[in-house]
Amino acid sequence: MSNTDRKGLTSLDPGSLPPGPGLAPNTRLPKSIANNFAFEFCNAVMWQCFGSPVILFIRQCGASAFIVGSLSAIQLLLMPLTLASSRLVEGLGYRRVALTCWTIRWIVCSFLILVALLDFPGFGAWRVPLILAVIFLFHLLRNFGLSANIPWMTSIVPPARRGLYLSRATLFANLASVGTFLAVGLLLGSNPTLAQFGGVFLLGTVGGLGSSIFMARIKPPPSKVRIASGPVSRLSFRAGFKKCWRQPGFSSFVVVQTFYGVAFFAIPSLSLIYLREKVHISPNIILYFSMAGVGGATVAAFFWGRWIDRRGIISLQLLAFVGLCFNSLLWFCIGLFGVNELNLAMAALVSFLSAVWISALNMSQSHSIMTLAPEEDRVMFQNIATFMTYCSQALAPMLWGIWLDLLDHTGFSFGLVGIEVGPYRLFFLASLGLGLIGAVFLFWLNRHTPRRGELE
Repeated sequence: MSNTDRKGLTSLDPGSLPPGPGLAPNTRLPKSIANNFAFEFCNAVMWQCFGSPVILFIRQCGASAFIVGSLSAIQLLLMPLTLASSRLVEGLGYRRVALTCWTIRWIVCSFLILVALLDFPGFGAWRVPLILAVIFLFHLLRNFGLSANIPWMTSIVPPARRGLYLSRATLFANLASVGTFLAVGLLLGSNPTLAQFGGVFLLGTVGGLGSSIFMARIKPPPSKVRIASGPVSRLSFRAGFKKCWRQPGFSSFVVVQTFYGVAFFAIPSLSLIYLREKVHISPNIILYFSMAGVGGATVAAFFWGRWIDRRGIISLQLLAFVGLCFNSLLWFCIGLFGVNELNLAMAALVSFLSAVWISALNMSQSHSIMTLAPEEDRVMFQNIATFMTYCSQALAPMLWGIWLDLLDHTGFSFGLVGIEVGPYRLFFLASLGLGLIGAVFLFWLNRHTPRRGELE
């Protein structure tokens, strides 16, 4: 690392500078971009092995819906530590922090192999706390890694090609996810034992090792140089927080992410309980549904990046919200016809469509953060923007989980036009109502902003 890099000076994004006389702006992806895509592929293998399988695993170990929802809330609880680390990340360098955190993260997750395989008297009571401890460290390291990784990618990918880059990165990640879900489904079978999850976690560990290898080969961030003759300003957290809200488009970004988090973010995790225990679908079939969903997101990835580059972010978010509202209606209808092939078909369809729309929202969220972040205090801004998304996306699954546990315990249900509505169906109706309000807000925003969106 150069001396200027150690001083924490502001990084120049070569693609964001105005071209000189007779020069065209930089619109090419880095030559070493294949390493980025290989990293995304291997990282997706690890992510999927330590995602839905962990939810099924901890539920089989005796965890409540509240505990399942709390797995996502851990991100928010740890976010203040990440916000306080902004200057540290700038001082150590993006590459060093991201690579260190990503490597330690998969090493920590590998301990779930032992949690799944060990079996002696009294150990069963420790499984859920141990899983929570591993996930706690997973999110702590993930937050630190993201606080460096997002600015790193922002500094090496030209602004005019960020939508294209995100689209291709999503494509590689989704291809890996499809293969991973297929392998996980085969490993678990229809009625898995706890020990069978160990093979899944071993596969995730191998994916994590590959992600670290390819991340080490990604093009380093550009050398940091001064952009002005005077000293570079360093904002306090309070001043940085205020600056974020003054940034054009930031308040709209927060509102959209809040509606998405409260209305839809809890569905992917809590719906696994619904499909397994209420609709009585086996775990391997559920994971095959997830594989089909990722396949849909893979196809959609060809379009979402170009959509953002050509039409802006808001129109894509509006389309995704409308699609997720329709999905909530489909979730409500699953199980109405007993245990038969129609329910399986509806579950497969809603998994497919959910991945398509969530892929659009995730891509628009990443693009928004990259676009809004100023050159100065980039890490602090992106950490604060990420924190604001976690406020709803992390708390919602935990709060919905508490609510579902309470209603499930009391045997709550009521009739609606001849349909029995239990806690989970009521949850899907609530997500539909909140999603429609968010869609109305996006429709209004789309009518009152320039065609290419509020962030350009």
